[in-house]
Amino acid sequence: YLQQIGATDYNGTTSFDRTNYFQTVPRGALEKALFLESDRMGYLLGAVTQEKLDNQRGVVQNEKRQGDNRPGGLVFYEVLEGLFPEGHPYRHSTIGSMADLDAASLTTVQDWFRDKYGPNNAVLVLAGDINAAEARPLVEKYFGAIKRGPVNTPAQAAIPAPQARDTVVMKDRVAATQVMRYWAVPGLLDKNMAALDLGGSVLGGLASSRLDNALVRNEKLAVAVSAGYSPFHRLGLFSAQATVRPGVDPATVEKRLDELMADFIRTGPTAEELRRAATTEVAGRIRGLEQVGGFGGKAVTLAEGKLYANDANFYRRVLADYAKVTPAQVRTVLGQWLTRPPLKIRLEPGERPPYVEAAATPKTAAAATTAAPPPSTKREVPKVGQLASLDFPTIQRATLSNGIKVTYAQRTAVPVTQMALSFDAGLAADAPNQRGLQGMVLALLEEGAGSLTAQQIAERQEDLGANISTASSPDRSNIVLSALSPNLAPSLDLLETIVEQPTFAPAEVERLRTQLLTGIAQAKNGPNQIAVRALPTLLYGANHPYAFV
Repeated sequence: YLQQIGATDYNGTTSFDRTNYFQTVPRGALEKALFLESDRMGYLLGAVTQEKLDNQRGVVQNEKRQGDNRPGGLVFYEVLEGLFPEGHPYRHSTIGSMADLDAASLTTVQDWFRDKYGPNNAVLVLAGDINAAEARPLVEKYFGAIKRGPVNTPAQAAIPAPQARDTVVMKDRVAATQVMRYWAVPGLLDKNMAALDLGGSVLGGLASSRLDNALVRNEKLAVAVSAGYSPFHRLGLFSAQATVRPGVDPATVEKRLDELMADFIRTGPTAEELRRAATTEVAGRIRGLEQVGGFGGKAVTLAEGKLYANDANFYRRVLADYAKVTPAQVRTVLGQWLTRPPLKIRLEPGERPPYVEAAATPKTAAAATTAAPPPSTKREVPKVGQLASLDFPTIQRATLSNGIKVTYAQRTAVPVTQMALSFDAGLAADAPNQRGLQGMVLALLEEGAGSLTAQQIAERQEDLGANISTASSPDRSNIVLSALSPNLAPSLDLLETIVEQPTFAPAEVERLRTQLLTGIAQAKNGPNQIAVRALPTLLYGANHPYAFV
């Protein structure tokens, strides 16, 4: 039905704290979209049959298989069980176990729906080409008759006391050992949320981060690092991890990771680091708000604020908090939470344990048929109204004196300028004995240019709130810039330096070569990546220019 009305960005997602349905529709299809959502909320149960339950059980179990069988796909289960005690609401993953899914009966599903999916437990957001005067009568028309459900009171989810324990060693089809640290920390509504987030960015989230600079660029002990904060409604997770460079003792990397973290917790970030982290965070949120819907646009931003904080403008409070965070505040909050014993996990190459599969025939299937669904309700489906003609921006074109052709379209939703510099040579331009050269050249552009080191390039982008990235296709090489419009001129200066003056320093070439080779080895362990790598050669033949794209 949504495809028929031209909907985009439509999906349904579930996380620890909420279930989320969304779609972006043409203005003339708004009434039909509201009808469909009200039908799902108020009248779905009459259409849920045992056959449909079994079908969707299979869909979810296959989704679980795909996630679980990725290299490292079982780590998050270990994290939740290691951090949270029995009975804690965050201890089990959202998707559940195969046994959980096997055990779900029609009665189970219907009871959950009645208990949780009432209108008094929901937030409805309309964003885009609509105003309140037009929206309210339509919402009342389609949702007003749906009866209230039970009051949902979320279970208590206190931050558990940490427990010192030995490192958990896991085996899986990974190309290199990964060392990880996890802490349970305060969540989305805590006054220190912004300090935790920015602290994680400075430590291991930014391209210029402390861990990147030390472990990857300077000491070359790791091929990748990360650290960061994941806020949930009632608590959050803080993590730090490193992928060990092949040939390096994992114990050495673990020791340095812990030393670097301890030093950062003791001294905190500099004011400059914190400013770069805050600028990067705010710039990312601005880019997200260019969209009306989707996973990070206006609608979901308003909905989450209202749902979690009872304030649709919660995002404004969050942005203000990022602007006010001080180095002392970060040092204090990290000292409070990250000096507690972490959950330590080491993921090593090896054979993973046997996988617990779904039952061939769920035991509950026969008994579940006794649940009597409520009668279906016949409702009149509204027709799609008049759809407005597409109004594309005026395209302006020019040619520079050196022959570069420029195409420009002005958009004003957010103060961001997007730019793509596209070259007429891509993956297929590699010589048969130099496959991967194009990708390596693009990846090296930000690893040193002009008088700037890789670290300085990363810091300059963060200072400006700019994002420079590369993208490849069989026939094109693209360098993409996303700049905050007030900072466009200096962002273009940086882009010019990167594109015209790459240094290709031998040390950076070798460091990147190791990262790429490790990534290729890892790709050979993932089903999707194996297929992607094999398909072009099977389609075109081993000697064709497109054989390795």
